[in-house]
Amino acid sequence: MVKIDGKCALPGGFDFIPGATYVGDSRALGLAVFLDQDDSSRVLLRFRNQKTRRVDYREFSRVVSFIENFSSGENTIYESPSPNPLKISIVLLENSRILLRLEDSSTVLLSLEFFQTLNILVAINKKMEAIVHRNLERKAFLQAGSLSEQFKNWGGLLTFSLLAVLDFLLLISLLIWPDLYIHWLVMTLFLAFWLLIFKPAWSPSILPAIKGYLDDGLLADLSEIRFPRRGVEIFLIILVLAAFYFFFGNDAANFITKHYRGSSLP
Repeated sequence: MVKIDGKCALPGGFDFIPGATYVGDSRALGLAVFLDQDDSSRVLLRFRNQKTRRVDYREFSRVVSFIENFSSGENTIYESPSPNPLKISIVLLENSRILLRLEDSSTVLLSLEFFQTLNILVAINKKMEAIVHRNLERKAFLQAGSLSEQFKNWGGLLTFSLLAVLDFLLLISLLIWPDLYIHWLVMTLFLAFWLLIFKPAWSPSILPAIKGYLDDGLLADLSEIRFPRRGVEIFLIILVLAAFYFFFGNDAANFITKHYRGSSLP
């Protein structure tokens, strides 16, 4: 006889495990299946009169799939990528009997009993996977709203923004201290590698925003600005001086002074 828990059912003949959620049991195999409440991806397998075995839920699913494949006519050896897999083997005996060895338990089943047991294991597996996926989704949702997760998602963007501001200040400082050119170059390359090579989680959202602003928003904002004529002249003078500093460094002042003295005043 095999059994899966219902709304008010209890696992007959099996003891509960503290801190675990009961999923179902098979009387024919003497097996009860539980899920660890602290780690919903861990399955607790309790065989009657044996020590409880703790495995990943995917390992249990692979065992159920192996039994399904045997019922379809595939008689293969169970293989698992797990470092500590479950031990299972199935042998077809005479008179349509089937020997199923799971861990340290051996059970001989008639064909009808075997398929009934398989149906129960499939049902347990589906129920287990539904619980695991629901718990994982709930855990991911709670983590997404936590302070630590928010800092993890936006802390990198905040750090990048602060370094970008510092990089811009270094660029302006080159007009007064050209020796800071190496620091500015290193900072700029670091930000470029961070954004383009490492591709943080927030980069897919910020890069299109920056590109869209440069394509449309920047021109619109510049068109709305009304500069006085004197302000435009001062800006052009500063731009020319910055270009001289960039190309000639400390010799820019001497070059401008010589050019001014060599030209005749109007």
